[in-house]
Amino acid sequence: MPSAALELRQLAGIHLKNTIKDKHMKTDVLGFVRSEVLSMLGDPERIFRRTAAQIVTTIVAREDSSLKTWPELLPKLMELLNSGSENHVEGSLGALRLICEDHTRQLCEQEFGERLNQMIAKFISLFHLPRGDLRAAAINCIRQFILPLPNAFLMNMDSFLKGLLDLHKDSSAEVRKEICTSLCLLAEMKADFLADPNICTFVIEFLLWTTEHDSDYDVKKEACEFWSTICENDEVPAGVLKPYLTRLTLVLLNGMVYSEEELSVLSDDLDSVPDKTEEINPASLHHHSKHAVAEQEDEEDEEDEDEDGGIDWTLRKCSASGLDTIANHYQANILDALLPHIHSKLQDPDWKVQESAVLAMGALAEGCEAGLLERQYLPNFIVHLINAVLNSDKPLLRSITCWTLSRYSRFISYSGGKPDEGIGGPMLEPLVMGLLKCMLDNSKRVQEAAVSAMAVLEEEARMVLMPHVPTILQVYAQAFSKYQAKNLIILYDACGTLADSIGKELMRPDLVNLLLPPLLAKWESLKDEDRSLFPMLECLSSVVQAVGLSFVQYAQPVFNRSIQLIGQALESQEKDPYNCLEDEYIVCSLDLISGMAEGLEGSIESLVSNSQLLPMMMKCFHHISPDVRQSAFALLGDLAKTCLTHLRPYLEGIFPSVQMNLDPEILSVCNNACWSVGEIVIRLGSEVAGVVNNLLIPLINLMCRPQLNRNLLQNTAITIGRFGFVCPEVVAPSLQQFIQPWCKELTGIRDDIEKEHAFRGLIKMATMNPQGCLDSMDILFKALDSWQQEKLSPELRKEISELLQWFKANLESVNQWQGVYGRVPQEVKEGLQAKYGLPPS
Repeated sequence: MPSAALELRQLAGIHLKNTIKDKHMKTDVLGFVRSEVLSMLGDPERIFRRTAAQIVTTIVAREDSSLKTWPELLPKLMELLNSGSENHVEGSLGALRLICEDHTRQLCEQEFGERLNQMIAKFISLFHLPRGDLRAAAINCIRQFILPLPNAFLMNMDSFLKGLLDLHKDSSAEVRKEICTSLCLLAEMKADFLADPNICTFVIEFLLWTTEHDSDYDVKKEACEFWSTICENDEVPAGVLKPYLTRLTLVLLNGMVYSEEELSVLSDDLDSVPDKTEEINPASLHHHSKHAVAEQEDEEDEEDEDEDGGIDWTLRKCSASGLDTIANHYQANILDALLPHIHSKLQDPDWKVQESAVLAMGALAEGCEAGLLERQYLPNFIVHLINAVLNSDKPLLRSITCWTLSRYSRFISYSGGKPDEGIGGPMLEPLVMGLLKCMLDNSKRVQEAAVSAMAVLEEEARMVLMPHVPTILQVYAQAFSKYQAKNLIILYDACGTLADSIGKELMRPDLVNLLLPPLLAKWESLKDEDRSLFPMLECLSSVVQAVGLSFVQYAQPVFNRSIQLIGQALESQEKDPYNCLEDEYIVCSLDLISGMAEGLEGSIESLVSNSQLLPMMMKCFHHISPDVRQSAFALLGDLAKTCLTHLRPYLEGIFPSVQMNLDPEILSVCNNACWSVGEIVIRLGSEVAGVVNNLLIPLINLMCRPQLNRNLLQNTAITIGRFGFVCPEVVAPSLQQFIQPWCKELTGIRDDIEKEHAFRGLIKMATMNPQGCLDSMDILFKALDSWQQEKLSPELRKEISELLQWFKANLESVNQWQGVYGRVPQEVKEGLQAKYGLPPS
């Protein structure tokens, strides 16, 4: 066929697919397409077979045309698989591959169970087709069902596994890659297949050989994923890799050397060259809003994982990740065999080999630091990195050294020092000076690694870093004028992290004068549409809280611009409510004003009174974005501490807004709403009696809800206690409904003024409604004992002591004291006696 006709057919197919996808096709026309497209799966031209397969899965994706409404589709595709025509087999298998990938959930529904069972069995029979791409496609179809594990897959799993292992020497790299991917998924989802020692040995030996020796780069990379997967799955026996550790860790170490392809992508970039737009990602450093609740407390911090950004996931990165995971799993058990190889590579004349050894030591940091210390390896290694490797003429070697040193920053900060006296270890100063030198490197990649390492060091070293802060800020000031856009974003993060880490120590006039002028000059130079403004706003929020009243002279223009950004974003979203790009302007600006409210204290009052902040904040309480509402309630709580007078006219709208957002399904919003209303109530006192009832019901529901987030429960407990403190007559009648979970949460809260408010509320309510406490006296007494002696204020100690004596006297008068107090554990009785003078019997 002439090439022009081929191109026309191809364009027609693409247009047809897009028309179906965009739902611009009438139902009767779609029916005609369905009746005709399957014949195209056997077209002589491969490109049209592929286009037909894409049209098939696109039709299935439409709401009005699922697998259920096209019942003849799967039988017809299976029929084509059995046709004996290579074109039909390829075309139908291509369509099935897309359907299995795109519509896995539909196929896993019960009504397709028998059909899926037949399909998987058929796919297994195709493992011996002569063409490698078709064998790979058959494996790919089946592996889509490893994650959901439908019965149809489980029924065929043994045959599937046998088929995979029979293909372990397949000549097709595509097939070997599919085998490795499938084995990784099985290790993640159905690891009991490794319980058979013969299969386990075969799989590990195959993947170990493939990781080291396979001729195809992508296959090696896919095999390498297995080692992290198997260590991270608790269902895999703990020591399954132990016999292989010596070989495996060396294979991974050898896999960490840069390939030539990576080096061509990472050719050194000078800081005089502006960053490309796609290299800049402000969102990667976005912090959570103030008072946000971590929904996954074990989430890993990925910021220090990307030791050589700018390229995709590589065998080098995968090997380093595998070694990191193995180090965490097997810890010091891997060191005796591995350290000699690392040490040898550190001395290798090839800088790329040296670099791989430095990377390996960074990967070992978290899991093996104790073992490295036992072997007295770390001090000399770190000195070598700082004195020699950090000064290498190879930028990639300098950058990886910054990253690895950051992984040991806690050890460097404190080892041999006197942290209680604010004195760091002897290696801290050389590390700081080395990183600062690298921050001013001409290589953007070295700058990035160095400033990222400084941010990690700031978090770890905290107050022992104080002697070096003036020098650090001097270098930061130089970096502000030297860096391109991407590294400026990381520099903002480092400034914010420093403020968070040393807190009010940053108020020193010399430090304020070093930090604020260059930081605010950069702030003023950023245009409103520059997305680098977001990390700058976050940085300023941390800095303002730290420098406090020292920021007063700079506050007005910063506050005004923040208000302007919020107003512009809200106005834009009134025209287009689903414009999510504006949300971040609002969130970051609200958070900055929150930081100003906390840092400037009462000095922010004049700024608030002469602005449209409060009407804007009221709008944000009802914003479609949970992030905006979360930040708005954080700001409300901070303003309650300093600007209550200005909030009063808005209280009629504030309390219903809080009530509407006490929904635990949106955790961080609920948490901030709960906290903020407590801040208002404790300051308004009995004035709020009229609204407490409406808010109390949802708060009690939260308090009594099982398995609620711990932070939210504690904030709820404090807020209920504050309600009880200011309006005990309103809250006390409901005491019996919530006293048990309430006292349980109060027990675990840190001893501070918020906890004191809650306990004073407890005392008032218990005095008004002692009957509500009788069935929970043991939990109540345990809560009262939770205070540390030195944290108890004299007033609270006196009030608790009087409450206990009052309970004792009244219960003794009706002969109930011995029965009630007898349920209290002995250690609690001893604590109550020591703190409040209550006799132990």
